[in-house]
Amino acid sequence: MKLLPPNAREWGFTHDDISHLETISRERADYLSQHDAKGKHLSRVVNEYSHLKAGFCDFTAPAVKIGSRDEIDDNLRSKLRESLLSMSPWRKGPFEVFGIDIDCEWRSDLKWDRVIGHLKPLNKRHILDIGSSNGYYMFRMLEHNPAMVMGIDPYTNFYYQFMMLNSIADVKNIFTLPLKFEDTATLTKKFNTIFCMGILYHRKSPIEFLSQIKKMLSAKGELVLETLIIEGDSHTALVPDERYAKMPNVYFIPTVPVLFTWLKSAGFRSDVLMYLLQLSKSSVRPNGLTRKPWRTFSIRLTTVKQLKGILHRYGRLLSRSFRIIVKHQKYPASQ
Repeated sequence: MKLLPPNAREWGFTHDDISHLETISRERADYLSQHDAKGKHLSRVVNEYSHLKAGFCDFTAPAVKIGSRDEIDDNLRSKLRESLLSMSPWRKGPFEVFGIDIDCEWRSDLKWDRVIGHLKPLNKRHILDIGSSNGYYMFRMLEHNPAMVMGIDPYTNFYYQFMMLNSIADVKNIFTLPLKFEDTATLTKKFNTIFCMGILYHRKSPIEFLSQIKKMLSAKGELVLETLIIEGDSHTALVPDERYAKMPNVYFIPTVPVLFTWLKSAGFRSDVLMYLLQLSKSSVRPNGLTRKPWRTFSIRLTTVKQLKGILHRYGRLLSRSFRIIVKHQKYPASQ
C-alpha cells in the first residue's frame, strides 16, 4: 500500500519527490510495524479497524468529530474505546470518535482559534504541518478547503493515531508521513503555508531549521511559527539544563530580538516579518495534567532547597508563548 496519495503528482510533487518520500516512509513504516514493539501493537490496532468508515464528520467544532454515536453499537464502541486508550498518550485534541470522547492532554482548539483568524485564507492552499502529531490541526484545516495538507511526525504513537483517525474519517487530501523534518530536505515541492508550532525550541540549529523552511515556501508563502520566548529586549537566549517545563530536548528559548535575528539570518526580510505578534501566558491544562485514563502521569515533588536553586538560577525569566505569522515575499534586492 502506498503511503502517499495517488494524486501527489497533481499537487506538484515531482517524480523524485514521490520516490524519495515513498521509499523512506515505507522503510520507516515497515520497521515500526515489523520490528518495533510499540509499532507492532499500534499497527495491529489500526488494521483491526480498517473496515470501519464514518458516515459523518465535523471538522468545524472544537472537538473533531469522526462518526456519530448511532453509527456503531455499544459493544463495538466499548471495544473501540479500549483500543483508542491503548494508543495513549493523546496530546493534541480534543476528538470525538463515534461518541467516544478522547480526553487529550492539550486543548489545541484554543490555540487554533487564536491563530486561524490571522492567516491568509487556506482555501486551495498546499500546506505542510511540521510535527503534525495526531493530525488535530490538519483536520481543523479542512473546514477551510485546502488543496492538500501533508503532515510529518517521527513519533510512533502520533503517526499511528493519525492513521487510525483518518482510516475512519477517510479524508483523501490529508496525509501524514512518519518522518523527521530532515527527511524532507531534498524536496522540490513548494508549500503555500507551513505550520511550525511548538517545534523550534527542540532544534539544536534553529537558524538552519528556519532556512530550510524558507526554501520550502512558495514565493508568497506564509510561515505560521509558534515558539517559547523569554522576556526582555536583550539579545540573549535561555539554554535550559536537562528538562524545561518537564520537556526534554529543549535547546534554546530566545528573547524576541533574538528570534527576529534568527529569522533574518534564515533569509526572511525584516520588512515583511511582522504581521502578528501576540504574547500570552499558557493558562489551560498544562502538559501532563489531563484526567485519567487517557494518560497516566506522575508528579515529582521538589524540595524547598531545589526550588530555591531553580529560582536563583532563572530569576524572572518567565516563558511566554510567542506566536508570529511570517509572510515571505520576493522583493528587489535593493529594497
